[in-house]
Amino acid sequence: MPRLLGIDLGTTSFKAVVFDEHGTALASSRVSPPDEQILVDGFRVSVWAPEKLWGTICELIRRAVDGLPDRKLDALAIAELGLVGYPVDSAGNALYAGVTWIDPAAQPSRAFNCCGLDNAALFSITGNHLSTIYPPAWITWMAEHEPSYARGMTRWLNVGDYIAYRLCGEMALDYSMGSQTTLFDQKELKLRPGLLRAMGLDETVFPAPRQSGTPLGSVQPDAAAAAGLEAGLPVVLGGADFICGAYAAGFLDAGDAAILTGTWENVVMCSGQPQLEDALRECGAICDAHVAPGRWSIRIENLSGDVTEWYRRLISDQRETSAADGDMGWQPLIEQAEGAEAGSGGVIFLPHVFGSYGPRHDSLARGAFIGLSGPCGRRELTRAVFEGLSFQTRHALEALISGIGRQPRRVVAMGGGAKNRFWVQNKADVLGRELEVVTTPDVTPRGAAMIAGIGIGVFRDFRDAADRFAQPATKVSPNLELTEFYQKLYQDVYLPLLDKLAPYHSRLTVSRPPVSSLSGGV
Repeated sequence: MPRLLGIDLGTTSFKAVVFDEHGTALASSRVSPPDEQILVDGFRVSVWAPEKLWGTICELIRRAVDGLPDRKLDALAIAELGLVGYPVDSAGNALYAGVTWIDPAAQPSRAFNCCGLDNAALFSITGNHLSTIYPPAWITWMAEHEPSYARGMTRWLNVGDYIAYRLCGEMALDYSMGSQTTLFDQKELKLRPGLLRAMGLDETVFPAPRQSGTPLGSVQPDAAAAAGLEAGLPVVLGGADFICGAYAAGFLDAGDAAILTGTWENVVMCSGQPQLEDALRECGAICDAHVAPGRWSIRIENLSGDVTEWYRRLISDQRETSAADGDMGWQPLIEQAEGAEAGSGGVIFLPHVFGSYGPRHDSLARGAFIGLSGPCGRRELTRAVFEGLSFQTRHALEALISGIGRQPRRVVAMGGGAKNRFWVQNKADVLGRELEVVTTPDVTPRGAAMIAGIGIGVFRDFRDAADRFAQPATKVSPNLELTEFYQKLYQDVYLPLLDKLAPYHSRLTVSRPPVSSLSGGV
C-alpha cells in the first residue's frame, strides 16, 4: 500500500504527515520554524538561516518517518508559502538566509520604485499587483541594503523548492508558485522576461515554471542520511500552500469557493480560465494558477487568526495561540462570545488592525470597536471580534462573486478556523450560505501528499486523487433569522463605517508626537 509524505511549510509551524492511498493519516510531526531576527541597514528583518532550516526540516521528516513501523515511503511533495526564498549560486549553495518579514518602515528598493510598471497593465498579464510583500520587492530591497545577499546569485528558490533541491538536486518552480513572483503570465503559463528586466532581475533568476505533480528526481544519499529517508525516494513538485489545502478538500471545479482560515484567511474561487478583469484588480483580488492543470484560483486575503490572537493578548496573559487553531486556551472566550447576543450589544468591530488587503487595499487601515457603552463587557467585545471577521469574509466573497460574475456552486470552509464551531456557524449566518466544513486536520500536507501520489502514478490524475483522497465535509446551515439580522448590520453599519473611517487612517498615522515629547523626566 503506497505511503505518501506531504510537507507543509507555514509561517508558524512546519508539518509532515504520512498518508496511505485512501487518505488515512499514518504518522505525523510538527516543528517550529527556525525564526531569527537580524538588522539590515538598521531595519528589523526576520529570517530562516539555510542550515538551521535544513536541520529543522530533517528533524521534521525523521519524526514523521519514525512513526511508521518500517519507515517506508513511496514519494513526497512539499506545499510552501509564497514569500520566502533563498538566493543561491551556480553550485546551488544558499548565499543568505531566507527572509520571512521586513520591517514595514523600510522603503521599497530603487529598483522597485523605478521599475516603471503600471499596476493595471501588470494585473492584466499576471493577475497580481505591484506589491512590496512579494519576492521581487524583497529580493531587490535585500540586494540594495545588503550587497552580500545577491552577490553571485544565479537563481532564487522558494523555500519549498530549496528544500526539494537539497533533497534531490533539482531546481524547480510550479505554476502556482510562479504566480507568487508577480511576474508570471497567467495565459501563457510562463515568466515574462520583460517584467523581470523591469524589476532589475536576470531573466533566469527563477527556474522555468512546470506543472505541479511533475517528478523531480530521487532523494540523494547524503540527504537521505540526514533526513532519515531511503535514498532513491521520489520527490514530486508541489505547490502553493493555500491551493494545496483547498485542493485537499476537493476544490477543483469552476464555481467552487473555499474559505481557508488560519493566520491569514484566503477567500478563494475556482475558475476554468484566468480572471484578469479590472473589477478584480480594483478589489485587491489575486489570480493564481491552481496546482491542477486547466484551473485557476482567484483569492482575496486578509489577516484573520493574527487578529484573534491580537485580541486575546489584550485581555489574557495565556500563552500565544490563535482562535484559528481551536486551542483549548481559547475555549472560555468562545463560550463568552456564544453567551452574548447577536450584534454584540450594539458593538461592531472593524478587523483591520494589521491593515486591509482586500476588497479595499489599504496598508494604513486600522481596526476599531464602534458602539462601546456602559453595559458592554468582555463577552460582547469577544463576539464583536468574530462577527467583524465574518463580515470581512462576506465582503471578500461578495467582491469575488461580483468580479467573476457568477455565484459559487459550493463554499468549503477549512483550516484551523474550521475547528472553531462557533466561528463557523457565525460565518454561515453572516454569509447566509451553507458551508461544507472540513474539520480533518492538516489539509495542506494532505494536498501535498495527493500531488506526490499523482507524480508516481498512484492516482490517474488530479480528479482521481480528489475523488479517492479528499476528505468529506460536514454541512453547516445558516440560521436564516440571524442572516436577515446580520444583513442589515452588514449593509447599514459595517460597510458604511469602512467608508466613513477610511480618511482618518492616514491622519492617525501621521498624528504622532515628536520623539522628544515621548521621553519622561522632571
